[in-house]
This record gives sequence, structure tokens and C-alpha cells, in this order.
Amino acid sequence: MKTSFTILRDGISSSFQDLGRFNVQYLGIGPSGCMDETNFRLCNAILHNSENEGAIEFAYQGPKIEINENVVKICVTGKVLFNIHKFNGTILPGECYRSYCLEKGDIVDIQNVKDSVYGYLAFEGGILLDSYFESVSTNPRSRIGPNYGEKIKKNNQFSLKTKVNSKDEYILERIPELKNNKIIRVLEGPQIDYFSNEGVKSFFHSPFKITNLTDRMGMRLEGNKIELIKSANIKSEGIIKGSIQIPADGQPIILLADHQTIGGYPKIAVVISADFDDLVQIPSGHTIQFRKVNMREADISYDLKMKTIHNMISTIKKIN
Repeated sequence: MKTSFTILRDGISSSFQDLGRFNVQYLGIGPSGCMDETNFRLCNAILHNSENEGAIEFAYQGPKIEINENVVKICVTGKVLFNIHKFNGTILPGECYRSYCLEKGDIVDIQNVKDSVYGYLAFEGGILLDSYFESVSTNPRSRIGPNYGEKIKKNNQFSLKTKVNSKDEYILERIPELKNNKIIRVLEGPQIDYFSNEGVKSFFHSPFKITNLTDRMGMRLEGNKIELIKSANIKSEGIIKGSIQIPADGQPIILLADHQTIGGYPKIAVVISADFDDLVQIPSGHTIQFRKVNMREADISYDLKMKTIHNMISTIKKIN
């Protein structure tokens, strides 16, 4: 009998994600993938999974799940509050960045995130999911991915790929810090000449509030209007994650993981990959500012980010 679990509460925007779906944008299929690469990678590493094993991503409030058969091992990452309800009635306060062995009847209740947006729940060995274009990432807007391309729903039941071989539990000794710095570094966009000098100055020197009109597809900002000197419409062209479009109303839109494959608004800048995790973890209502950097700094920063992740992974220790 396969090990399985049931969704008792779906949470907010809970879906299956991995590192993304690549090399198919020319077909009109976006990359999707996890919003916070750091916490996604750490979740799998603590469970000794492959780095691209599919996990459950949730926003603000997570799912509540019940283990149906056998022993499973789970891990939760992010700044997340959760409890483990044991089948014997004991309630354990959950600790992020460590693995737990669970048995039939145990319940994991992921209540909410704190001062952030996204968290991750993964299982040792991985969840048994259908792959689409070599990825298990789900894009509900396009109905692409496992679970019929839909978000996880109450009463859904999923199986795991393998049974747990060992009840050993592990913990990450060096956890990522939630940065309070709201300065987001960007590269100049390909249409920066579409904006007046005053508009460019305003973009780089004014704060912008993250609005409630933010999801996995894009983040709408509110602040000083960015003045255009050319048309707000351009010929649609290929677009990438982190691109910052300025429509006719002059308010920036940052494209996120589930972005469309082409766009027809001028792009003033693009968020560097090293700062993307920090950006998506800032809740709506908070303000951010942009700082322009060059490609060399962007490359060095991403290399440093990946080195930091690997250094954190090296601190995973077995719990005695």
C-alpha cells in the first residue's frame, strides 16, 4: 500500500512547485516554479531529496494534512507557525528547518507565516505527481501541471513515491535570515529610453507600496507616477521573471513566477535573480525601493546567493 496523505484544509494559494519549467516559453508556456528558491532548496535538502523534488508551496496560510498510512517524513521551511497533532492526542509545536517522522493519523496544521508570504512543505522521497514538460510546477491560470493544473483543494489525497527507510530526523543549524532591507536591486530594462528623465529618477529614488493586487503572476506597486515620453504600448516581445513593466497609468508591475510569456508594455528595469526571493517574501502593504546595479554585480550576487545556500545545506545535522 502506498503511503498517502489527505488535505483537510487547502490553505491559501497552495500548489505543487519545483524549480520551474524551462525551454518551453516559445510554446506560450511560462516557467512557473517556486517563488522562494532558497527555502524550496533547503526544504528538499533537509529531507535528502533531489534538489528539484516537487513540494507544496503556500502563501500566508498553509494546508492542514493527515497521514493515511505508514510512516512519512516531512519538513517545513520559511517563517512559518505550525503544529503537529499526534494520533495519541499530543500536540507538538512545529519547528521549521527540521524533519519530522509522522505516523498514520498524525496531522500537520500549518497555521500561518509571520512577516513574510511563502512557505514550503516537502516529503522525504517526494510526492507522486505527473510531470508536464519535465516539471511538476502548477500554473492554475493556464491549467498546466499535476492535480489537473489546479491549486490543492480540501479532500485531495496524494501518494508518496517511496516509503521512509529510516526514522532519523535532521535539522538545519544555519537558517536563512529574513531580511528587513527593502532595497531591491535591478538592471536597466530594454525600454528605459521610453521614460522621461524625471520618470527614471522617480523610479529609482521613490518608495513604492506593494498592493493587494499581487499573486504568483505579478506584483502591482503604487507610488509616484512614472512618466512616459513614448507610447505605453510596444510590440509584444518575450519577457522574463522579474521584468518591471510600466503601463499607461505609470504604476509598476513586477512579473513573477507565473508571468505571461510575452508582454506589450515598456520595461524600465528587471529585478536581479539574487534579490528575487527577498522581494516575493515582502507582504502587501509594505514599501520597497529600487537600486540600479550593473551585470557584474548581479552575477556576483547570484553566485554568492548560491554559495550561501550550499553553505547552509552543509550545516544539516542528525538530531540525537
